[in-house]
Amino acid sequence: MSYYFKILFFLLFCLNCQAKEFKSKFNFSFNLPDGYQLFSQNNLYDVYNHSNNDPTIKKQLSLAKQRLKNQDVELLYNFSSDPLNNITILMFDEDYEMNEKKVLKFCKKILKLEKKVGKRKVKLNECRMHTNPKFADWSMYRENESSFMEGATTQQIIFMYNQKEYVITSGCWKKCDQTKNELLEMVDSIKF
Repeated sequence: MSYYFKILFFLLFCLNCQAKEFKSKFNFSFNLPDGYQLFSQNNLYDVYNHSNNDPTIKKQLSLAKQRLKNQDVELLYNFSSDPLNNITILMFDEDYEMNEKKVLKFCKKILKLEKKVGKRKVKLNECRMHTNPKFADWSMYRENESSFMEGATTQQIIFMYNQKEYVITSGCWKKCDQTKNELLEMVDSIKF
């Protein structure tokens, strides 16, 4: 084995060492950089009661606690990166088709619903079909300013697999290029 090949192999191995594997309650596994924590109904209260005293983190956990009571969702936070950035995972029993011709109309429909609920008029930054996860019937990516919180950005992958719609959303206030990359890499790593 050549010297350069060994170095390349070692670097690739080290990059994979920094990722942490998670198991979703929606029956798939995925990777995210080390530092993320997965919250569900079962563990949020323990973490909330024993977390540090940072008021921003406490506020985010309190909001997460309310959301988990009202909706079947998984939440991921990396407090060391930014205490406000998060990723949510939702799953719905749906089955519909999406293609290049329909995707922009669908993104605008989602944004219209968000504006109605969030009471903020915002613009769509990006909307397109996406290639990952490879096994999906179809996948799309959309990004816009948050309709719910000023200064935040919503980045979302929606995909269809086995007659189920998976919605994976990143909400970011800072380091949005980083959260977008982490979201895309997460979706690329999904295994059922």
